Amino acid sequence: MIDALLSGYSQAVNALSPVVHRIFDPLHMTGVGTYWHIMLLSLGAHHLFFRMLPVLSKLTFPHTYGRLSDVDKRTWAVCFLSLIHCVFDACFVLAYIHNQTLNSDKMRGRDKDFEIYLSIAQGYYMWDMLLCIRNYKDYGPMYLVHASLGVYSLLILTSGHLQFYSLVYLLPEVSSVFLNIRHLMKLSGKSDTLLYKANFLVFVISFIGIRFGIEAYHSVVLAKKVYYRTTGDAYYPFAVFISVMGIALTTLNFIWMRQIAAATYYTLFKSNSKKLERKSE
Repeated sequence: MIDALLSGYSQAVNALSPVVHRIFDPLHMTGVGTYWHIMLLSLGAHHLFFRMLPVLSKLTFPHTYGRLSDVDKRTWAVCFLSLIHCVFDACFVLAYIHNQTLNSDKMRGRDKDFEIYLSIAQGYYMWDMLLCIRNYKDYGPMYLVHASLGVYSLLILTSGHLQFYSLVYLLPEVSSVFLNIRHLMKLSGKSDTLLYKANFLVFVISFIGIRFGIEAYHSVVLAKKVYYRTTGDAYYPFAVFISVMGIALTTLNFIWMRQIAAATYYTLFKSNSKKLERKSE
């Protein structure tokens, strides 16, 4: 049974891959024709796991999950899936951060094993984009833009163009690990604990250090290369897009930083003052 399924899957991939290549190769996106099936499998796996999370959460966190409202249960599932994705991204990005091939040629350096990881990650970004479209009233334009930029840029990066910059723009997922832990702890009613505050502090430090340090720096460097047309063998329109994406992400980070600053004040200072008021009473 399994052998028959694998054989059918292999035949379908072999039959459809030339068609996908004919569509995307003229657009300089050769990676889509090579990895389309991995991207779709990853998308399906993310959706299936998201559907299974309510059952799994009832089994593993019966008291916490049971008292959540329907809206919070959906938020819980989204954050839990996002946490798993961020841990996956953080692990493979940190493993490749000093990759000689990618670092020695930032424009056309290419690692085929790394492309498989990127294709798996693409499944999540496709799922996230569909989630933002379906729930546009809840998420708004900023989250949809963020997800859409991720989907399109990974179509470029899996095709061997500017692959180094996937490290730069996926590295912020390290800070998102702590962000999702914060959301889950808040839903669990742990927002008054020391662990919650320590986790939030790590998130703020990593957010500022990575997004306004590493990510913003490389965005400026790439923008200069695009401006002076020193992007080497990389397909120039893609270099322009990745550069614009970097500027857009940095802009979004500044917008989100205002919200984070308010949350930092409330989490680290205002909550403490409320406790002191209660004790004095």
